[in-house]
Amino acid sequence: MRKPVTYLLSLVFSVILVFTLIGSSAILLIDINATGKKLNDLASRQKLDQKIYTEIEKYYKDKYNTTGIPADVYMSAINNSYIRSCEEAYINAAFDALESRSKINMSLPKNKQLENNIEVFFNDFAEKNGYEKDDKFELKLRKSKESAYASIGSYCDVYKFAAMDNHGVLSKLSKIYSYRILMTAAVLSANVILILLLIFVNRKKKIVTMYWCGICSLIAGVLGSCPSIYLLTTRFYDSFSIKQAAVFTAFTSMMYRYTEAFMAVHIALAVIGITLIVIYGIIHDKKTYPGTKPTEI
Repeated sequence: MRKPVTYLLSLVFSVILVFTLIGSSAILLIDINATGKKLNDLASRQKLDQKIYTEIEKYYKDKYNTTGIPADVYMSAINNSYIRSCEEAYINAAFDALESRSKINMSLPKNKQLENNIEVFFNDFAEKNGYEKDDKFELKLRKSKESAYASIGSYCDVYKFAAMDNHGVLSKLSKIYSYRILMTAAVLSANVILILLLIFVNRKKKIVTMYWCGICSLIAGVLGSCPSIYLLTTRFYDSFSIKQAAVFTAFTSMMYRYTEAFMAVHIALAVIGITLIVIYGIIHDKKTYPGTKPTEI
């Protein structure tokens, strides 16, 4: 019979190992998936540019009643390719800011056709109505171009990085993001240390370490996969109240992706845990009854 102290220490280290396994898997997944390339790929697969195009078109059609500028002035110069380039510009700028721990510094890709369309409309309007092309005219023209870029940008920033930056959220995240590799290394090292401690505590019967590691892996897998399965089967993220279709799709698809990855990792942990327990049971029986046939036990 094992000593009570050995059992108690093994239990304590195992409980800690369960939570470090869950924590390390979460941090590792964030480290792997929270990148500009991953978000750009996700936005492309979800075809967010098509949703954004529809939203921008509706915006300019509704705005026609107040500005008098037809929606076609803007929309004839905007296509899915340009929208994708704007999406990528925001995402890349946001991750540059996270890496450098600074504020977002970016400008949307220039659209010469858009600027030309606005100029043509203003010049035609001025000529038809005898409007003098003075400084006020030039100021109005410049403001209209800037407003066009700002409006398009607000729809293309599907992850709302600019809003997070303005509210100081991005700067707080950057402090964590810049240390993600160290955090990943720390939690992985903690797992290794805890396993080594289990081996040391059970050094007189090292095979028992396999049992404890199997139990830890199984429990961590269950604790991690069950909530994930619930979130996915109930489509929990669909309950988010976000008015913009592109923003809603961007956030929910990102959350579903991370949840699916988290679930997959913990299902794998549960399988590993069961495998270790089965192997321990087989090997332990052989060591308990050496040279004895199974039918004689």
